[in-house]
Amino acid sequence: MPSLQVFRRAYMQGYGSDRGPWRYRLFPEHELRAQILKRCTTNISSDGRSLAASLQPHVSSVNEDRYLIMDLSLPNGVWSLNCVFDGHGGHETADYLVSELPSLLMAGLLPTVTNLEGVSDVLTRAIFDVDEAITRDFLKIFPEEVDEIATMSDITVKARVNDQSSGGLNHQKALRCLRGSTILLTLVDPTKKHLWVLNLGDGLVVLGSRRDANSQWNASILSDNHNGNNPAEADRIKQQHPGEPECIFDDRVLGNLAVTRAVGDHSFKLPRIYAEKIFLNVEPGFRVPAAIESFIPRNLSPPYVSNLASVRYVDLHEQSSCDCFILMCSDGLVDLYMDDPDHVESLTSLVQKWVGIVGDVVKDDIQEAMLRLLRHALGAEDIDSVSCMLNVDMPVPYMDDTTVILQVL
Repeated sequence: MPSLQVFRRAYMQGYGSDRGPWRYRLFPEHELRAQILKRCTTNISSDGRSLAASLQPHVSSVNEDRYLIMDLSLPNGVWSLNCVFDGHGGHETADYLVSELPSLLMAGLLPTVTNLEGVSDVLTRAIFDVDEAITRDFLKIFPEEVDEIATMSDITVKARVNDQSSGGLNHQKALRCLRGSTILLTLVDPTKKHLWVLNLGDGLVVLGSRRDANSQWNASILSDNHNGNNPAEADRIKQQHPGEPECIFDDRVLGNLAVTRAVGDHSFKLPRIYAEKIFLNVEPGFRVPAAIESFIPRNLSPPYVSNLASVRYVDLHEQSSCDCFILMCSDGLVDLYMDDPDHVESLTSLVQKWVGIVGDVVKDDIQEAMLRLLRHALGAEDIDSVSCMLNVDMPVPYMDDTTVILQVL
């Protein structure tokens, strides 16, 4: 996706303003708060301790991020569940996660309410199961063996998969395979003393904490970076696919996909014939079929993308005397900073800055904390930059969908 900073440089060099198409309205300071909220979808928990906001200001773009803030009523009390699903290629896989994941979690957690040691396994199993369900649903449409699929005509494939005229169930099941989604998940037990953090993909979960009102806020990253630019992830995939130098290149799986773990993205998980004969015949399907065609020859020994999530347990007893909160965000929030070629700040320094921005107000006014964070990401005190980010007239999306959840612990 083009960086707004690139467009703004062009604007400053005279290719925008009245000499080009990239115009925007300069909002007065007193309007900025309302203008940011206008471009967000938001949801707050019943107890007011969690708030989600998802931002995509480009008028013709469909936000592919989804989120959940919900209570899970179990025999030992009410558990707090928060999730961010960063959809890519489309929103269908993220929508499926919103619909199906909570019931899987409920079923898995029921036997663990008296044995919390099993919770981490329940979480990873639920993510695995929801992805496997996508695979099973698709393979029921095409139960043939690989060699039989290779001989199927395009007419036969299209007739079976593009069934929109008769309800479109097959089409929807195929789209969940074509699209993908990362996952961030936090789960807090009824005692508020136990926290589990799960991630699949390249979203970010941060714990902000301080001893007392006179102390500085500390930021701790609780998620792993499942992205091709992470050497550990790149090495893992290379070790799983020896003799395939192009399994990772340009910091992407098969040179195409940035994330190394996700739900969906079955073009990277199934034998190549499924992409060649079926996925490319889904209509509407891939937005840029040529990009898919370019990596199919590299698909030699799938799967390349994993559905094994990382889970971390945090004992909140140790935080009982501290002020603390959770910040979850899709990679869009990071991109608002890192896409700027002049930005040299490390991720560690950046999240420390976020925690400082949010921490002093999040307990008393969680909406104000969210607005301060989004305002900072969009340009901080530079009204011109913030206005440009909110309403610049460009023909293509200039920023990634950005979703944030704040949760006071």
